[in-house]
Amino acid sequence: MTSPFPAPRRARTIALAVALVGAAGVLTPVGAQTLGAQTGNAPSEARQVISINPFLPILGYFQGEYERRLDDNVAFAIAGSYMRFDDYYTNVDAKVRLYPQERGLHGVGVAAGLGYGIVRRRNTYYCDPIEFSCEDTQKRTVSAPTFSVEAHYQWLLGARRATAVAVGGGVKRYFIGDRDANGIERILPTMRLTIGYAFR
Repeated sequence: MTSPFPAPRRARTIALAVALVGAAGVLTPVGAQTLGAQTGNAPSEARQVISINPFLPILGYFQGEYERRLDDNVAFAIAGSYMRFDDYYTNVDAKVRLYPQERGLHGVGVAAGLGYGIVRRRNTYYCDPIEFSCEDTQKRTVSAPTFSVEAHYQWLLGARRATAVAVGGGVKRYFIGDRDANGIERILPTMRLTIGYAFR
C-alpha cells in the first residue's frame, strides 16, 4: 500500500533537496570572498576530518561524519545520522567525495554514497481514500539499502586550518518495496551543517 498523496509529497521533497543543493553552490563564491583571508588558496595539509552537527543533540537527533582525503581531489567518508521526518530514520553511509578545485577537503565537494537505513514508524493510523479503509500502522521498523547524492562547501579555518565547517544538502533514496513501505517516504532531502576538527 502506498501513500495516498505520493505526488505532492514527492514534489515537495525533491524541490527542497534541489534548493539545498543550489544553496551550497551559492555559498561557494560567498565563502571564497568572506573567508578567503583565513583559509588561503593553497591545499590544506589536513588529511582527515571528524565533524558533527552540534545543534541536533539538543533536539534528540544526531549527524556526524569521518572523512579522509585520498588525493587533492578525492576523499572517502563514513557518515551516520538519526533524524525524524514523518518517521524516524537511522542511517550509515559510505561516500566517495570529489573536490573539483583540488584543494584537499576544502571548497566544493560532490559526493555519491551507498548505505543502510532503518525506518521506525510512529504509532499512527494510515487511511487509503481510494479503498476507504484505515489501519493502525503501530510502531514497527523497516530496513533497506540506500543511495544518496549531495553537494557541500567546506571551510578549513584558523592559522592551522584545523577547524572544519561544512554546509550543504542533497537527496537520499531508500530502496523499500511497495509492500513494506505502507506510506513511508522513500525519497528524502538531506541537510548538512557540521563543525569539526581537521588533522593529519
